Amino acid sequence: MSKKDFGLYFVYIFLIVLALFLRLHDLGIRVFHHDEAAVGYFTYKLFNDGIYSYDPSFHGPFMYYVTAEMFRHFGDNIYAARLLPAILGATMLLFLIPLRKYIGKTGMVIAAFFYAISPSFLYYSRFYREDIFISFFSLLILVCAVKYAENYNVDGYSLFRPFYLFTGGVALASLAALKENAYITAALILFFLLLVIIREKLFSNLFEKIKRLDKNLIIIATESLLLCLVVILCFSLFYTGKFLDIAGMKEAFLKAILHWYEMHKTERIGGPYFFYLPILALYELPVFVFSILGIAYYGCCEGKKEKILVFLLAYWITADIMYYISDIYPASNKFFPTAYLPGSIIVFFPLVVYGIATVLKSRNLFFSFLIYWALANLAIYSYLQEKVPWLILNPLLPLVLIAASYIGGVLPTIKANLRTAAVIFLVVSSSYLVYSSVFLNYYDYTNPAEPLIQAAQPPQKYSIFIDKIFEISAQYQNQSTPLQITDTEMETQFLWYLRHYATLKWKVNVDSELDAPLIVVHDSDDKHEPDLVQERLGYEYQRLNSSKMSWYWFKPSDITLDYLLSRKMDRAPGEYRIVLFYRPRNK
Repeated sequence: MSKKDFGLYFVYIFLIVLALFLRLHDLGIRVFHHDEAAVGYFTYKLFNDGIYSYDPSFHGPFMYYVTAEMFRHFGDNIYAARLLPAILGATMLLFLIPLRKYIGKTGMVIAAFFYAISPSFLYYSRFYREDIFISFFSLLILVCAVKYAENYNVDGYSLFRPFYLFTGGVALASLAALKENAYITAALILFFLLLVIIREKLFSNLFEKIKRLDKNLIIIATESLLLCLVVILCFSLFYTGKFLDIAGMKEAFLKAILHWYEMHKTERIGGPYFFYLPILALYELPVFVFSILGIAYYGCCEGKKEKILVFLLAYWITADIMYYISDIYPASNKFFPTAYLPGSIIVFFPLVVYGIATVLKSRNLFFSFLIYWALANLAIYSYLQEKVPWLILNPLLPLVLIAASYIGGVLPTIKANLRTAAVIFLVVSSSYLVYSSVFLNYYDYTNPAEPLIQAAQPPQKYSIFIDKIFEISAQYQNQSTPLQITDTEMETQFLWYLRHYATLKWKVNVDSELDAPLIVVHDSDDKHEPDLVQERLGYEYQRLNSSKMSWYWFKPSDITLDYLLSRKMDRAPGEYRIVLFYRPRNK
Protein backbone atom coordinates (compact mmCIF):
# COMPACT_ATOMS: atom_id res chain seq x y z
CA MET A 1 0.00 0.00 0.00
CA SER A 2 1.39 3.38 -1.02
CA LYS A 3 1.70 6.26 1.43
CA LYS A 4 -1.17 8.01 -0.35
CA ASP A 5 -3.43 4.95 -0.03
CA PHE A 6 -2.43 4.50 3.60
CA GLY A 7 -3.35 8.13 4.29
CA LEU A 8 -6.69 7.77 2.50
CA TYR A 9 -7.65 4.62 4.40
CA PHE A 10 -6.56 6.19 7.69
CA VAL A 11 -8.87 9.16 7.03
CA TYR A 12 -11.61 6.78 5.93
CA ILE A 13 -11.41 4.75 9.17
CA PHE A 14 -11.30 7.97 11.18
CA LEU A 15 -14.49 9.15 9.45
CA ILE A 16 -16.27 5.90 10.35
CA VAL A 17 -15.31 6.32 14.00
CA LEU A 18 -16.30 10.00 13.85
CA ALA A 19 -19.65 9.12 12.24
CA LEU A 20 -20.41 6.67 15.05
CA PHE A 21 -19.40 9.16 17.74
CA LEU A 22 -21.47 11.98 16.23
CA ARG A 23 -24.52 9.76 16.08
CA LEU A 24 -24.25 8.36 19.59
CA HIS A 25 -23.25 11.55 21.41
CA ASP A 26 -26.17 12.95 23.46
CA LEU A 27 -28.49 10.74 21.43
CA GLY A 28 -31.35 10.97 23.92
CA ILE A 29 -31.15 14.68 24.73
CA ARG A 30 -33.71 15.91 22.18
CA VAL A 31 -37.36 15.38 23.08
CA PHE A 32 -39.23 12.92 20.91
CA HIS A 33 -40.72 14.28 17.71
CA HIS A 34 -44.47 13.77 17.22
CA ASP A 35 -43.84 10.84 14.85
CA GLU A 36 -41.14 9.39 17.10
CA ALA A 37 -43.59 9.46 20.00
CA ALA A 38 -46.23 7.60 17.98
CA VAL A 39 -43.97 4.87 16.58
CA GLY A 40 -42.15 4.66 19.90
CA TYR A 41 -45.44 3.92 21.65
CA PHE A 42 -46.43 1.28 19.09
CA THR A 43 -43.00 -0.30 19.50
CA TYR A 44 -43.52 -0.29 23.27
CA LYS A 45 -46.90 -2.04 22.83
CA LEU A 46 -45.17 -4.70 20.74
CA PHE A 47 -42.36 -5.01 23.26
CA ASN A 48 -44.60 -5.03 26.34
CA ASP A 49 -47.82 -6.69 25.14
CA GLY A 50 -46.83 -8.45 21.92
CA ILE A 51 -49.36 -6.30 20.02
CA TYR A 52 -48.71 -5.09 16.47
CA SER A 53 -51.08 -4.29 13.61
CA TYR A 54 -49.96 -2.85 10.28
CA ASP A 55 -51.13 0.71 9.69
CA PRO A 56 -49.74 2.47 6.56
CA SER A 57 -49.90 5.81 8.39
CA PHE A 58 -47.06 4.54 10.60
CA HIS A 59 -45.43 2.30 7.99
CA GLY A 60 -44.25 -1.30 8.01
CA PRO A 61 -43.33 -3.77 10.75
CA PHE A 62 -39.54 -4.02 10.32
CA MET A 63 -38.53 -1.08 12.49
CA TYR A 64 -40.97 -2.00 15.26
CA TYR A 65 -39.68 -5.54 15.63
CA VAL A 66 -35.97 -4.72 15.54
CA THR A 67 -36.44 -1.83 17.99
CA ALA A 68 -38.48 -4.04 20.32
CA GLU A 69 -35.34 -6.17 20.51
CA MET A 70 -33.32 -3.08 21.40
CA PHE A 71 -35.82 -2.40 24.20
CA ARG A 72 -35.27 -5.92 25.53
CA HIS A 73 -31.54 -5.29 25.83
CA PHE A 74 -31.37 -1.60 26.73
CA GLY A 75 -34.80 -0.76 28.18
CA ASP A 76 -37.68 1.17 26.62
CA ASN A 77 -36.17 4.64 26.43
CA ILE A 78 -35.39 7.28 23.85
CA TYR A 79 -31.72 6.31 23.58
CA ALA A 80 -32.58 2.69 22.82
CA ALA A 81 -35.17 3.72 20.22
CA ARG A 82 -32.64 5.86 18.35
CA LEU A 83 -29.69 3.51 18.81
CA LEU A 84 -30.24 1.34 15.74
CA PRO A 85 -30.78 4.30 13.34
CA ALA A 86 -27.53 5.77 14.69
CA ILE A 87 -25.59 2.53 14.18
CA LEU A 88 -26.99 1.95 10.69
CA GLY A 89 -26.29 5.58 9.74
CA ALA A 90 -22.61 5.06 10.62
CA THR A 91 -22.45 1.56 9.12
CA MET A 92 -23.50 2.95 5.73
CA LEU A 93 -19.94 4.21 5.33
CA LEU A 94 -18.67 0.62 5.16
CA PHE A 95 -20.65 0.08 1.95
CA LEU A 96 -18.34 2.54 0.20
CA ILE A 97 -15.47 0.03 0.20
CA PRO A 98 -17.02 -2.22 -2.51
CA LEU A 99 -17.77 0.91 -4.56
CA ARG A 100 -14.23 2.35 -4.51
CA LYS A 101 -13.50 0.74 -7.88
CA TYR A 102 -16.13 3.04 -9.42
CA ILE A 103 -15.94 6.24 -7.38
CA GLY A 104 -12.18 6.01 -6.70
CA LYS A 105 -10.37 5.80 -3.38
CA THR A 106 -10.40 9.56 -2.99
CA GLY A 107 -14.07 9.59 -3.91
CA MET A 108 -14.68 6.91 -1.29
CA VAL A 109 -13.15 9.12 1.42
CA ILE A 110 -15.04 12.21 0.24
CA ALA A 111 -18.33 10.28 0.16
CA ALA A 112 -17.55 8.99 3.67
CA PHE A 113 -17.03 12.58 4.80
CA PHE A 114 -20.39 13.67 3.37
CA TYR A 115 -22.31 10.68 4.76
CA ALA A 116 -20.66 11.09 8.17
CA ILE A 117 -21.18 14.83 8.63
CA SER A 118 -24.04 15.72 6.28
CA PRO A 119 -26.68 17.66 8.27
CA SER A 120 -29.43 15.55 6.69
CA PHE A 121 -27.87 12.12 7.20
CA LEU A 122 -26.62 12.96 10.69
CA TYR A 123 -29.93 14.44 11.85
CA TYR A 124 -32.02 11.50 10.62
CA SER A 125 -29.47 9.01 11.99
CA ARG A 126 -30.38 10.49 15.38
CA PHE A 127 -34.11 10.22 14.68
CA TYR A 128 -36.44 7.29 15.27
CA ARG A 129 -37.96 7.03 11.82
CA GLU A 130 -37.63 4.61 8.92
CA ASP A 131 -35.73 6.90 6.56
CA ILE A 132 -32.16 6.12 7.63
CA PHE A 133 -33.08 2.42 7.49
CA ILE A 134 -34.26 3.07 3.92
CA SER A 135 -30.93 4.70 3.04
CA PHE A 136 -29.01 1.82 4.61
CA PHE A 137 -30.83 -0.89 2.68
CA SER A 138 -30.88 1.15 -0.56
CA LEU A 139 -27.09 1.44 -0.44
CA LEU A 140 -26.84 -2.27 0.39
CA ILE A 141 -28.97 -3.12 -2.66
CA LEU A 142 -26.67 -1.01 -4.83
CA VAL A 143 -23.61 -2.82 -3.48
CA CYS A 144 -25.22 -6.23 -4.07
CA ALA A 145 -26.13 -5.25 -7.64
CA VAL A 146 -22.60 -4.03 -8.34
CA LYS A 147 -20.95 -7.13 -6.88
CA TYR A 148 -23.39 -9.40 -8.73
CA ALA A 149 -22.52 -7.64 -12.00
CA GLU A 150 -18.80 -8.06 -11.30
CA ASN A 151 -19.23 -11.77 -10.68
CA TYR A 152 -21.49 -12.09 -13.72
CA ASN A 153 -18.57 -11.15 -15.95
CA VAL A 154 -16.04 -13.62 -14.55
CA ASP A 155 -15.13 -16.84 -16.33
CA GLY A 156 -17.30 -19.74 -15.16
CA TYR A 157 -20.13 -19.53 -12.70
CA SER A 158 -19.40 -17.73 -9.42
CA LEU A 159 -21.19 -18.89 -6.29
CA PHE A 160 -21.08 -15.30 -5.11
CA ARG A 161 -23.88 -14.51 -7.57
CA PRO A 162 -26.65 -16.29 -5.62
CA PHE A 163 -25.19 -14.87 -2.39
CA TYR A 164 -25.52 -11.28 -3.64
CA LEU A 165 -28.96 -12.03 -5.09
CA PHE A 166 -30.12 -13.44 -1.76
CA THR A 167 -28.70 -10.50 0.22
CA GLY A 168 -30.16 -7.98 -2.21
CA GLY A 169 -33.54 -9.75 -2.06
CA VAL A 170 -33.61 -9.62 1.74
CA ALA A 171 -32.63 -5.93 1.60
CA LEU A 172 -35.40 -5.18 -0.91
CA ALA A 173 -37.99 -7.02 1.21
CA SER A 174 -36.73 -5.14 4.25
CA LEU A 175 -37.33 -1.87 2.40
CA ALA A 176 -40.90 -2.95 1.71
CA ALA A 177 -41.34 -3.87 5.39
CA LEU A 178 -40.05 -0.46 6.44
CA LYS A 179 -41.93 2.10 4.41
CA GLU A 180 -44.30 2.19 1.48
CA ASN A 181 -42.00 4.25 -0.74
CA ALA A 182 -40.11 0.97 -1.20
CA TYR A 183 -42.64 0.31 -3.97
CA ILE A 184 -41.33 3.42 -5.71
CA THR A 185 -37.77 2.13 -5.33
CA ALA A 186 -38.76 -1.29 -6.68
CA ALA A 187 -40.54 0.30 -9.67
CA LEU A 188 -37.49 2.44 -10.44
CA ILE A 189 -35.22 -0.63 -10.30
CA LEU A 190 -37.49 -2.63 -12.61
CA PHE A 191 -37.70 0.24 -15.09
CA PHE A 192 -33.91 0.61 -15.00
CA LEU A 193 -33.51 -3.11 -15.77
CA LEU A 194 -35.92 -2.70 -18.70
CA LEU A 195 -33.81 0.19 -20.00
CA VAL A 196 -30.67 -1.94 -19.69
CA ILE A 197 -32.35 -4.77 -21.61
CA ILE A 198 -33.22 -2.29 -24.36
CA ARG A 199 -29.74 -0.78 -24.27
CA GLU A 200 -27.97 -4.15 -24.52
CA LYS A 201 -30.55 -5.52 -27.01
CA LEU A 202 -31.06 -8.56 -24.84
CA PHE A 203 -34.41 -9.27 -26.48
CA SER A 204 -32.71 -10.12 -29.75
CA ASN A 205 -32.80 -13.84 -30.53
CA LEU A 206 -34.71 -14.43 -27.30
CA PHE A 207 -37.09 -17.03 -28.76
CA GLU A 208 -34.21 -18.81 -30.43
CA LYS A 209 -32.36 -18.98 -27.10
CA ILE A 210 -35.47 -20.36 -25.43
CA LYS A 211 -35.88 -23.04 -28.10
CA ARG A 212 -32.32 -24.28 -27.78
CA LEU A 213 -32.40 -23.98 -23.95
CA ASP A 214 -29.51 -21.53 -23.86
CA LYS A 215 -27.44 -22.20 -20.74
CA ASN A 216 -26.94 -18.53 -19.80
CA LEU A 217 -30.64 -17.81 -20.24
CA ILE A 218 -31.57 -20.71 -17.97
CA ILE A 219 -29.11 -19.51 -15.31
CA ILE A 220 -30.45 -15.94 -15.44
CA ALA A 221 -34.06 -17.18 -15.30
CA THR A 222 -33.22 -19.39 -12.30
CA GLU A 223 -31.47 -16.51 -10.53
CA SER A 224 -34.41 -14.20 -11.24
CA LEU A 225 -36.73 -16.80 -9.75
CA LEU A 226 -34.48 -17.07 -6.69
CA LEU A 227 -34.53 -13.29 -6.23
CA CYS A 228 -38.33 -13.12 -6.55
CA LEU A 229 -38.75 -16.04 -4.16
CA VAL A 230 -36.51 -14.44 -1.52
CA VAL A 231 -38.37 -11.12 -1.75
CA ILE A 232 -41.82 -12.76 -1.58
CA LEU A 233 -40.98 -15.10 1.30
CA CYS A 234 -39.35 -12.33 3.36
CA PHE A 235 -42.21 -9.94 2.61
CA SER A 236 -44.71 -12.58 3.74
CA LEU A 237 -42.76 -13.26 6.93
CA PHE A 238 -42.53 -9.57 7.76
CA TYR A 239 -46.22 -8.81 7.23
CA THR A 240 -47.98 -12.06 8.09
CA GLY A 241 -45.54 -14.14 10.14
CA LYS A 242 -45.98 -16.96 7.60
CA PHE A 243 -43.71 -18.12 4.80
CA LEU A 244 -46.26 -17.73 2.02
CA ASP A 245 -49.51 -16.01 2.92
CA ILE A 246 -50.77 -14.69 -0.43
CA ALA A 247 -53.95 -13.18 1.00
CA GLY A 248 -52.06 -11.42 3.80
CA MET A 249 -49.47 -10.03 1.38
CA LYS A 250 -52.18 -8.79 -0.98
CA GLU A 251 -54.01 -7.08 1.88
CA ALA A 252 -50.83 -5.34 3.10
CA PHE A 253 -49.91 -4.22 -0.42
CA LEU A 254 -53.37 -2.84 -1.26
CA LYS A 255 -53.68 -1.15 2.12
CA ALA A 256 -50.38 0.65 1.54
CA ILE A 257 -51.10 1.75 -2.03
CA LEU A 258 -54.65 2.92 -1.35
CA HIS A 259 -53.73 4.81 1.82
CA TRP A 260 -50.85 6.79 0.31
CA TYR A 261 -52.76 7.43 -2.89
CA GLU A 262 -55.44 9.08 -0.77
CA MET A 263 -52.81 11.06 1.14
CA HIS A 264 -51.40 12.30 -2.15
CA LYS A 265 -54.84 13.37 -3.36
CA THR A 266 -55.74 15.21 -0.16
CA GLU A 267 -52.35 16.99 0.01
CA ARG A 268 -52.27 16.46 3.76
CA ILE A 269 -48.73 17.86 4.00
CA GLY A 270 -48.39 19.64 0.68
CA GLY A 271 -45.70 21.95 -0.53
CA PRO A 272 -44.28 23.61 -3.66
CA TYR A 273 -42.61 21.53 -6.37
CA PHE A 274 -39.23 22.99 -5.38
CA PHE A 275 -39.67 21.95 -1.71
CA TYR A 276 -36.44 19.87 -1.58
CA LEU A 277 -34.18 22.19 -3.59
CA PRO A 278 -33.76 24.89 -0.89
CA ILE A 279 -33.02 22.16 1.67
CA LEU A 280 -30.26 20.79 -0.56
CA ALA A 281 -28.86 24.28 -1.17
CA LEU A 282 -28.97 25.30 2.51
CA TYR A 283 -27.58 22.15 4.12
CA GLU A 284 -25.81 20.18 1.38
CA LEU A 285 -24.38 22.93 -0.85
CA PRO A 286 -21.11 21.20 -1.92
CA VAL A 287 -23.00 17.98 -2.67
CA PHE A 288 -25.69 19.89 -4.55
CA VAL A 289 -23.27 21.86 -6.74
CA PHE A 290 -20.72 19.15 -7.47
CA SER A 291 -23.40 16.53 -8.10
CA ILE A 292 -24.86 18.83 -10.77
CA LEU A 293 -21.40 19.05 -12.35
CA GLY A 294 -21.06 15.27 -11.99
CA ILE A 295 -24.43 14.64 -13.62
CA ALA A 296 -23.37 16.82 -16.55
CA TYR A 297 -19.95 15.14 -16.77
CA TYR A 298 -20.99 11.49 -16.39
CA GLY A 299 -24.28 11.91 -18.22
CA CYS A 300 -25.16 10.98 -21.76
CA CYS A 301 -24.58 12.44 -25.15
CA GLU A 302 -20.83 13.06 -25.37
CA GLY A 303 -20.13 16.07 -27.55
CA LYS A 304 -23.67 17.40 -27.14
CA LYS A 305 -23.59 18.50 -23.50
CA GLU A 306 -23.55 22.21 -24.30
CA LYS A 307 -26.57 21.79 -26.58
CA ILE A 308 -28.40 19.89 -23.81
CA LEU A 309 -27.65 22.67 -21.34
CA VAL A 310 -28.91 25.31 -23.79
CA PHE A 311 -32.05 23.24 -24.40
CA LEU A 312 -32.74 22.85 -20.66
CA LEU A 313 -32.29 26.59 -20.04
CA ALA A 314 -34.52 27.45 -23.01
CA TYR A 315 -37.15 24.95 -21.80
CA TRP A 316 -37.24 26.36 -18.26
CA ILE A 317 -37.29 29.97 -19.50
CA THR A 318 -40.23 29.10 -21.78
CA ALA A 319 -42.07 27.45 -18.88
CA ASP A 320 -41.42 30.50 -16.71
CA ILE A 321 -42.80 32.79 -19.41
CA MET A 322 -45.94 30.62 -19.59
CA TYR A 323 -46.44 30.93 -15.83
CA TYR A 324 -45.91 34.69 -16.04
CA ILE A 325 -48.42 35.14 -18.89
CA SER A 326 -50.95 32.93 -17.06
CA ASP A 327 -50.73 35.18 -14.01
CA ILE A 328 -51.30 38.33 -16.06
CA TYR A 329 -53.88 36.92 -18.50
CA PRO A 330 -55.77 34.00 -16.87
CA ALA A 331 -57.77 33.50 -20.10
CA SER A 332 -54.58 32.25 -21.76
CA ASN A 333 -54.48 29.20 -19.47
CA LYS A 334 -56.27 26.99 -21.99
CA PHE A 335 -53.32 27.35 -24.35
CA PHE A 336 -50.55 26.46 -21.87
CA PRO A 337 -49.76 23.06 -20.33
CA THR A 338 -48.58 24.93 -17.23
CA ALA A 339 -52.25 25.52 -16.40
CA TYR A 340 -53.23 21.87 -16.08
CA LEU A 341 -49.99 19.99 -15.36
CA PRO A 342 -48.39 20.08 -11.90
CA GLY A 343 -45.33 22.30 -11.63
CA SER A 344 -43.19 19.32 -10.63
CA ILE A 345 -43.93 17.56 -13.94
CA ILE A 346 -43.32 20.72 -15.96
CA VAL A 347 -39.99 21.47 -14.27
CA PHE A 348 -38.52 18.01 -13.73
CA PHE A 349 -39.73 16.23 -16.90
CA PRO A 350 -36.62 17.05 -18.99
CA LEU A 351 -34.35 15.90 -16.15
CA VAL A 352 -36.11 12.52 -16.02
CA VAL A 353 -35.73 12.24 -19.80
CA TYR A 354 -32.05 13.08 -19.40
CA GLY A 355 -31.68 10.35 -16.76
CA ILE A 356 -33.35 7.78 -19.04
CA ALA A 357 -31.23 8.88 -22.01
CA THR A 358 -28.12 8.52 -19.85
CA VAL A 359 -28.99 4.89 -19.09
CA LEU A 360 -29.57 4.19 -22.80
CA LYS A 361 -26.57 6.07 -24.17
CA SER A 362 -23.84 6.47 -21.55
CA ARG A 363 -20.93 4.05 -21.56
CA ASN A 364 -20.65 3.90 -17.76
CA LEU A 365 -23.60 1.89 -16.44
CA PHE A 366 -22.75 2.57 -12.78
CA PHE A 367 -22.95 6.33 -13.10
CA SER A 368 -25.90 5.98 -15.47
CA PHE A 369 -27.83 4.33 -12.66
CA LEU A 370 -26.78 6.94 -10.08
CA ILE A 371 -27.88 9.79 -12.34
CA TYR A 372 -31.16 8.06 -13.21
CA TRP A 373 -31.73 7.21 -9.53
CA ALA A 374 -31.05 10.75 -8.29
CA LEU A 375 -33.10 12.58 -10.92
CA ALA A 376 -36.03 10.14 -10.80
CA ASN A 377 -36.19 10.33 -7.01
CA LEU A 378 -36.04 14.12 -7.03
CA ALA A 379 -38.82 14.31 -9.63
CA ILE A 380 -41.09 11.75 -7.95
CA TYR A 381 -40.83 13.16 -4.43
CA SER A 382 -41.28 16.68 -5.77
CA TYR A 383 -44.48 15.51 -7.44
CA LEU A 384 -45.95 13.59 -4.50
CA GLN A 385 -48.06 15.78 -2.20
CA GLU A 386 -46.58 14.47 1.02
CA LYS A 387 -43.71 16.92 1.38
CA VAL A 388 -41.67 16.19 4.49
CA PRO A 389 -37.97 16.97 5.01
CA TRP A 390 -36.80 13.42 5.74
CA LEU A 391 -37.61 12.35 2.16
CA ILE A 392 -34.62 14.43 1.06
CA LEU A 393 -32.45 11.40 1.88
CA ASN A 394 -33.78 9.53 -1.17
CA PRO A 395 -32.24 11.75 -3.87
CA LEU A 396 -29.36 12.83 -1.61
CA LEU A 397 -28.02 9.27 -1.28
CA PRO A 398 -26.92 8.94 -4.95
CA LEU A 399 -26.08 12.65 -5.23
CA VAL A 400 -23.35 12.17 -2.61
CA LEU A 401 -21.75 9.38 -4.66
CA ILE A 402 -21.87 11.45 -7.84
CA ALA A 403 -20.44 14.55 -6.14
CA ALA A 404 -17.70 12.60 -4.34
CA SER A 405 -16.62 10.87 -7.53
CA TYR A 406 -16.49 14.14 -9.41
CA ILE A 407 -14.51 15.90 -6.68
CA GLY A 408 -12.08 13.02 -6.29
CA GLY A 409 -11.64 12.04 -9.93
CA VAL A 410 -12.53 14.91 -12.24
CA LEU A 411 -11.80 18.09 -10.27
CA PRO A 412 -7.99 17.50 -10.20
CA THR A 413 -7.96 17.29 -14.03
CA ILE A 414 -9.67 20.57 -14.94
CA LYS A 415 -7.87 23.80 -15.83
CA ALA A 416 -5.77 25.33 -13.06
CA ASN A 417 -7.71 28.57 -12.65
CA LEU A 418 -11.09 26.77 -12.63
CA ARG A 419 -9.68 24.14 -10.27
CA THR A 420 -8.49 26.79 -7.83
CA ALA A 421 -11.91 28.46 -7.80
CA ALA A 422 -13.65 25.10 -7.41
CA VAL A 423 -11.40 24.06 -4.52
CA ILE A 424 -11.98 27.38 -2.74
CA PHE A 425 -15.74 26.93 -3.16
CA LEU A 426 -15.47 23.31 -1.95
CA VAL A 427 -13.57 24.29 1.19
CA VAL A 428 -15.90 27.19 2.04
CA SER A 429 -19.13 25.30 1.32
CA SER A 430 -17.93 22.17 3.13
CA SER A 431 -16.98 24.29 6.15
CA TYR A 432 -20.49 25.71 6.15
CA LEU A 433 -21.88 22.17 5.84
CA VAL A 434 -19.91 21.08 8.93
CA TYR A 435 -20.97 24.21 10.84
CA SER A 436 -24.64 23.71 9.89
CA SER A 437 -24.53 20.06 10.88
CA VAL A 438 -22.97 20.62 14.29
CA PHE A 439 -25.23 23.61 15.01
CA LEU A 440 -28.38 21.73 13.96
CA ASN A 441 -27.65 18.45 15.70
CA TYR A 442 -26.18 19.65 19.00
CA TYR A 443 -27.48 23.17 19.63
CA ASP A 444 -30.48 24.02 17.46
CA TYR A 445 -32.14 20.61 17.33
CA THR A 446 -35.69 21.77 18.10
CA ASN A 447 -35.71 25.14 16.37
CA PRO A 448 -38.49 25.17 13.72
CA ALA A 449 -36.46 27.73 11.76
CA GLU A 450 -34.34 24.74 10.69
CA PRO A 451 -36.09 23.40 7.54
CA LEU A 452 -34.92 19.85 8.30
CA ILE A 453 -37.03 19.98 11.47
CA GLN A 454 -40.68 19.35 10.74
CA ALA A 455 -43.22 21.47 12.63
CA ALA A 456 -44.39 18.46 14.62
CA GLN A 457 -41.17 18.64 16.67
CA PRO A 458 -41.94 19.86 20.23
CA PRO A 459 -39.63 22.59 21.55
CA GLN A 460 -37.04 21.45 24.05
CA LYS A 461 -38.93 23.18 26.87
CA TYR A 462 -41.47 20.36 26.49
CA SER A 463 -39.02 18.21 28.46
CA ILE A 464 -39.55 20.51 31.48
CA PHE A 465 -43.28 19.92 31.12
CA ILE A 466 -42.77 16.13 31.13
CA ASP A 467 -40.28 16.27 34.01
CA LYS A 468 -42.80 18.21 36.10
CA ILE A 469 -45.41 15.48 35.51
CA PHE A 470 -42.91 12.86 36.70
CA GLU A 471 -41.94 14.99 39.71
CA ILE A 472 -45.54 15.47 40.91
CA SER A 473 -46.39 11.83 40.19
CA ALA A 474 -43.57 10.77 42.50
CA GLN A 475 -45.31 12.68 45.31
CA TYR A 476 -48.50 10.62 44.84
CA GLN A 477 -48.80 7.10 43.47
CA ASN A 478 -46.06 7.37 40.84
CA GLN A 479 -47.39 5.84 37.61
CA SER A 480 -50.80 5.27 39.20
CA THR A 481 -51.28 9.00 39.81
CA PRO A 482 -54.52 10.26 38.20
CA LEU A 483 -54.00 12.58 35.24
CA GLN A 484 -56.79 14.40 33.37
CA ILE A 485 -56.25 15.64 29.80
CA THR A 486 -58.83 18.02 28.36
CA ASP A 487 -56.72 18.74 25.27
CA THR A 488 -58.15 16.55 22.49
CA GLU A 489 -54.98 16.84 20.37
CA MET A 490 -52.45 15.70 22.96
CA GLU A 491 -52.99 11.96 22.78
CA THR A 492 -50.28 11.12 20.24
CA GLN A 493 -47.68 13.29 21.92
CA PHE A 494 -48.37 11.75 25.33
CA LEU A 495 -48.61 8.12 24.20
CA TRP A 496 -44.88 7.57 24.53
CA TYR A 497 -44.05 9.72 27.54
CA LEU A 498 -46.94 8.43 29.65
CA ARG A 499 -46.84 4.83 28.39
CA HIS A 500 -46.35 3.50 31.92
CA TYR A 501 -49.29 5.42 33.39
CA ALA A 502 -52.42 3.36 33.95
CA THR A 503 -54.88 6.03 35.16
CA LEU A 504 -54.91 8.60 32.35
CA LYS A 505 -58.25 10.08 31.42
CA TRP A 506 -58.25 11.31 27.81
CA LYS A 507 -60.40 14.08 26.30
CA VAL A 508 -62.01 15.11 29.59
CA ASN A 509 -64.65 17.82 29.15
CA VAL A 510 -63.19 21.09 30.37
CA ASP A 511 -66.49 21.90 32.11
CA SER A 512 -66.53 18.63 34.07
CA GLU A 513 -65.04 18.12 37.52
CA LEU A 514 -61.28 18.60 37.36
CA ASP A 515 -59.68 17.25 40.52
CA ALA A 516 -56.67 15.14 39.50
CA PRO A 517 -53.20 16.13 40.78
CA LEU A 518 -52.22 16.64 37.14
CA ILE A 519 -54.42 18.37 34.53
CA VAL A 520 -53.45 19.25 30.94
CA VAL A 521 -55.38 21.98 29.10
CA HIS A 522 -55.03 23.43 25.60
CA ASP A 523 -54.16 27.13 25.45
CA SER A 524 -55.47 29.15 22.50
CA ASP A 525 -55.83 32.87 21.86
CA ASP A 526 -59.59 32.78 21.43
CA LYS A 527 -60.92 30.43 24.15
CA HIS A 528 -58.65 31.27 27.12
CA GLU A 529 -59.44 27.88 28.67
CA PRO A 530 -56.40 27.84 31.03
CA ASP A 531 -57.47 31.10 32.68
CA LEU A 532 -60.98 29.78 33.25
CA VAL A 533 -59.67 26.51 34.61
CA GLN A 534 -57.24 28.31 36.90
CA GLU A 535 -60.07 30.32 38.43
CA ARG A 536 -61.99 27.11 39.16
CA LEU A 537 -59.01 25.22 40.59
CA GLY A 538 -57.94 27.95 43.01
CA TYR A 539 -54.64 28.45 44.79
CA GLU A 540 -53.92 24.74 45.41
CA TYR A 541 -52.80 24.27 41.82
CA GLN A 542 -49.75 25.74 40.16
CA ARG A 543 -49.44 26.44 36.45
CA LEU A 544 -46.75 25.55 33.92
CA ASN A 545 -47.02 26.91 30.37
CA SER A 546 -45.50 24.94 27.50
CA SER A 547 -46.15 23.90 23.90
CA LYS A 548 -46.22 20.61 22.04
CA MET A 549 -45.40 22.01 18.60
CA SER A 550 -43.94 25.13 16.98
CA TRP A 551 -43.53 26.29 13.40
CA TYR A 552 -42.68 29.04 10.94
CA TRP A 553 -44.31 29.77 7.60
CA PHE A 554 -41.26 30.83 5.62
CA LYS A 555 -41.06 33.95 3.46
CA PRO A 556 -38.28 34.98 1.03
CA SER A 557 -37.49 37.94 3.32
CA ASP A 558 -36.54 35.48 6.09
CA ILE A 559 -33.32 34.56 4.27
CA THR A 560 -30.89 36.99 5.90
CA LEU A 561 -27.27 36.68 7.03
CA ASP A 562 -28.49 36.14 10.60
CA TYR A 563 -30.68 33.30 9.37
CA LEU A 564 -27.91 31.64 7.36
CA LEU A 565 -25.45 31.79 10.26
CA SER A 566 -27.67 31.16 13.30
CA ARG A 567 -31.23 30.48 12.01
CA LYS A 568 -32.48 33.66 13.73
CA MET A 569 -35.91 34.89 12.68
CA ASP A 570 -37.34 38.37 13.16
CA ARG A 571 -40.50 36.98 14.77
CA ALA A 572 -41.56 34.38 17.30
CA PRO A 573 -42.67 30.98 16.01
CA GLY A 574 -46.28 29.89 15.94
CA GLU A 575 -47.02 27.38 18.69
CA TYR A 576 -49.59 24.85 19.78
CA ARG A 577 -49.61 25.84 23.44
CA ILE A 578 -50.51 23.64 26.39
CA VAL A 579 -50.77 24.23 30.13
CA LEU A 580 -50.12 21.85 32.99
CA PHE A 581 -51.94 22.45 36.27
CA TYR A 582 -50.34 20.49 39.09
CA ARG A 583 -51.06 20.16 42.78
CA PRO A 584 -47.93 19.51 44.86
CA ARG A 585 -48.56 17.07 47.68
CA ASN A 586 -46.87 19.21 50.33
CA LYS A 587 -49.23 22.14 49.78
